[in-house]
Amino acid sequence: MKLQNVCSKKIYEQNGEKKVKFYLVGILKTTDAGKQYLQLYHLPQTEFYVFDKDTTQPEIKIEE
Repeated sequence: MKLQNVCSKKIYEQNGEKKVKFYLVGILKTTDAGKQYLQLYHLPQTEFYVFDKDTTQPEIKIEE
């Protein structure tokens, strides 16, 4: 499994010089089978599934 940090970027100015600060907002997990999942820290009970843009997304069925 491969884990990657997901960050947001803030550009600010200090002493007349532009600086960049990155904030850690979650993790992108890639399994050995190649599937990807995104976890965002502000939504701890939700896991997002990542698909390539040029592939068809699976049909989502809502269970009653």
